[in-house]
Amino acid sequence: MSDTLPENLTALDDRARLNTFDGGLLDRTPDAELERLVARAAEVSGFPIALVSLVVDQIQFFRAQVGLPPDLEASRATDRHISFCQYVVAGDQPLLIEDATRKPALPTELMERYGIRAYVGFPLHVAGKTVGSFCVIDVKSGKLKPEQLEELSKLSQAVSARLEALARKWAPPADATEEKAHRAWMAVAESQSLMSLTEQFAAGQLTLEEFQRGLGVLASLGGSLKKEP
Repeated sequence: MSDTLPENLTALDDRARLNTFDGGLLDRTPDAELERLVARAAEVSGFPIALVSLVVDQIQFFRAQVGLPPDLEASRATDRHISFCQYVVAGDQPLLIEDATRKPALPTELMERYGIRAYVGFPLHVAGKTVGSFCVIDVKSGKLKPEQLEELSKLSQAVSARLEALARKWAPPADATEEKAHRAWMAVAESQSLMSLTEQFAAGQLTLEEFQRGLGVLASLGGSLKKEP
């Protein structure tokens, strides 16, 4: 494990890496196996949050999660540039942060908004490309034991295997309009509108009901795409 942040983040924008996300990886349908693995990670680490985070073009998408705050559980995404997971992907190696406040190079948004302090992430691979991070997170500083880290590493390998399987079994829709509908949620998640809703909810400017209603309006993009001739 390393606590050193990579300085070169160009791997994040590698076109071959980003092309890996064409397929079933970004499906919002819950996957029972991934959900089981994140629950196990939280249990092993004792950290309240565990994620399968896929680091895409502009966002990180939470393919599976346990313990997220309500706004992130609803949106299932944050801007990529404020994430810790981007460093796991860019460096393609595990990252251990015992106290984020002692790492001035880290983005501060998640620390300030959600009180994130401890982070442990393992790179996830699909088709030979680093697509995301299998991570556990705590709102207080913390250090895991070697046996906990070893178990989390094994779980991360199981997550990569499951993502590979999901990518392989996905078949592009024969109808081009269905393909657009399948990808519609990503267009929404990449938009500033979704990020703005998330920020407003986190600041207490929207109730949970209002936030979810706003997400529903944005998600209607998928329905409009289906109706295209």
